[in-house]
Formats: sequence, C-alpha cells, structure tokens
Amino acid sequence: MTKRSLPPIDMPRVLDRLGICRQAMIELYRGSPPRSMTRATADQMMRNIDELAWILTGDKEHFHLKGHGQHLSRGPR
Repeated sequence: MTKRSLPPIDMPRVLDRLGICRQAMIELYRGSPPRSMTRATADQMMRNIDELAWILTGDKEHFHLKGHGQHLSRGPR
C-alpha cells in the first residue's frame, strides 16, 4: 500500500490557524457548564484538531505543552 501525499499547503500557516481554533475551543470548554452539549462539542473539536495536527505533522501532541523541568532546574546536574 502506498502512502498518500498531501496537496501542497503552507503547513506553518495551517498549523497556526488550527492552534487559534484550538485555543478558542479551550476557552469555550472552560466557560461551559459541566455535562453540557457546548462543553462536549468543544472537547470533540479539540480532539479533531489534535488528530488533524497529528496527520499533518506526525506528532500526536503537537499542540500540547511540552514539559519544561530542565529549564527550571537549569539542566542535569
């Protein structure tokens, strides 16, 4: 089976826009009542954005914050 190639796109621009959409969904999720349709929809949209970013980059956690323990401890001692 051959791997499908993506059409030519401006990857950084697409990822930037997906990041903006994901941030909006985070704000919507946090501002919605628990167990509401709005909250569930925002959660699903974040999952969809993460999956699309994974397809585009190969990184399942592209939009997730990376740990920064080494920066806090100034690296290995």
